[in-house]
Amino acid sequence: MRSEIRRNYSLFFPALLFFLLVIPLAAVLAAEREPVLTVEDEHVSVDEILYLLGVQSGGGEVAASLLARQMTSGEREAFLEQVTRALLFSKGAIIRGLHLDPGVAARIRWSRINALAEAYVGSMAPLLSFDEKRLRTHYEENRRNYYQQERVRVRHIFSPDEGQARTALLRLLSGEDFSKVAASMSLDFATAEKGGEMGWLERGTLPEPLDDAVFSASQRSVQGPLKTKYGYHVFEVLERVRERFLSFEEARDAIRSEMVERVMASESASLRERFPVRSDLSLLEKELLR
Repeated sequence: MRSEIRRNYSLFFPALLFFLLVIPLAAVLAAEREPVLTVEDEHVSVDEILYLLGVQSGGGEVAASLLARQMTSGEREAFLEQVTRALLFSKGAIIRGLHLDPGVAARIRWSRINALAEAYVGSMAPLLSFDEKRLRTHYEENRRNYYQQERVRVRHIFSPDEGQARTALLRLLSGEDFSKVAASMSLDFATAEKGGEMGWLERGTLPEPLDDAVFSASQRSVQGPLKTKYGYHVFEVLERVRERFLSFEEARDAIRSEMVERVMASESASLRERFPVRSDLSLLEKELLR
């Protein structure tokens, strides 16, 4: 454990320094006891030291207390020195005006925003907790909304040249392995290296008329060449899952996510009434795509 503590110091220090630049320690926890460290106007309490140990260990208050008891006096002193340096360097950064650097300022701003947003969502925990009865009631009232669309697992060989596509088809019909033919002839390089595998697809994923053809084809039957606006496709449907309604157990996670999203959307709408929002998507796209 002690060797792990020493090893973690060098890893923890950059994160600690950034944390101190973003949110002054005094704003994290109120100093209820006499400070164990003071750097000019910054006062650090025992509670804050435990908090930082918790950040380092990835645990909570209990883990931090246990870690603090297992540290030697020298290790505690070394950790206190790390906190001291972080405070000193953060003040040095301000003296040098580093907090005005656009990149640093953006990190500080958005770390603060994210921390506050997370705290706000945390305060909504009672509204975001749904017991089994509420989840099941929602399912029964909206059962038809929870279904699995028809899907197929398909592989294909693509070529912009019809002659090449027909050559691929003849090789397959003569008994050659689909994966090897795809690897040597398909110009869809993303799938060629996987033997032509396109994975599981839902309706509307592929360009027409390939989409209709794939969902109408029999399994394990090589089809094509079929022309789309991109070129010619030779394909084979490997597996098919028909459309069906989901059971409550299968839909539970989706139901919970949907109910959480409703609460979040409602809360967001309420806050929008208090804090006016104006966005310009066309300007964003213009700036991003120029």
